[in-house]
Amino acid sequence: MKPTFHHRLVNNSFEDPCVYVRVLREKRAFLFDLGFISRLSPSDIQKVTDVFETHTHIDHFIGFDIMLRALLRRETPLKIFGPANIIECTEGKLKGYTWNLIQEYPLRIEVFGIEEGFIRHAGFYAENCFRRKDYEKISFDGIVLKEPPFEIKAVCLKHQIPSLGFSLKEDFHINIDKAALGGMGLPVGQWLSEFKKAVRENASVKTEFKISGKRYSMKELEGIAKITRGQKISYISDSSMDEANIKKIIDFVKDSDTLYCEAYFIEKDRERAVERHHLTAKTAGRIAREAGVKNLVVMHFSPKYREFPDEPEKEAMMEYNR
Repeated sequence: MKPTFHHRLVNNSFEDPCVYVRVLREKRAFLFDLGFISRLSPSDIQKVTDVFETHTHIDHFIGFDIMLRALLRRETPLKIFGPANIIECTEGKLKGYTWNLIQEYPLRIEVFGIEEGFIRHAGFYAENCFRRKDYEKISFDGIVLKEPPFEIKAVCLKHQIPSLGFSLKEDFHINIDKAALGGMGLPVGQWLSEFKKAVRENASVKTEFKISGKRYSMKELEGIAKITRGQKISYISDSSMDEANIKKIIDFVKDSDTLYCEAYFIEKDRERAVERHHLTAKTAGRIAREAGVKNLVVMHFSPKYREFPDEPEKEAMMEYNR
């Protein structure tokens, strides 16, 4: 089965946390956190349509300037989702530059500040020199972005300041049975993307597709598609160690195929983790185990462990696999 989402860490575990998610067969990608992103190619950055910020500490938001410069001439808008202060932080970034020569540039930035119960929305557009435009608040029910074939949810957490966790879930996955395709003498081609789109939209069984000069209905083609559970990817970074917060995370990331989770301190430094509002590696392992996560990727290690870099992951995996 080819996954719909290809995902990876942008940096190593001692550097800024950032996960890049490519949407297969589309010129589209998502970023979870916007730290140092210079390892991404210009082509990778051009594909980013949506950014999901846990919070705006410098190691999570310093990459904004690199992205802004790369996208100034792009027609496709950039959406940024983050905690309550994300609008003000984006505005502050944009006010740091002089914009007298960009009115003909197409870039539009839509920013969404997420709080318990509602989302604030502001726009910053090159055509008016990125002056802030506020829109009406909208209600927040946990979902921040939903369109076929996926939805992205956010959960409000604590890191002394408000912080967010995110999950990306595919509605369902459509697998094309190549044996059935061959049995019908049908070729692979663009029509399969159209067929999958029709399946997702629950199109009429009378819907037709032109394939190699012949017409086939949805009813005739139904045997080539097998529906399976969709992918789920979760991302948790910079979160406090209190039990209510941990329980919230476990419920949120439940049954993830992959969980990217911070493991900033190891257990012997638990007291420091509590003071600094970070998770320990052991706690990351516990979260993944209790949530039934299939694959745990730990990240965002404290620089103090550079002399024994395998220790945080080893501790997390021991707890996860016990």
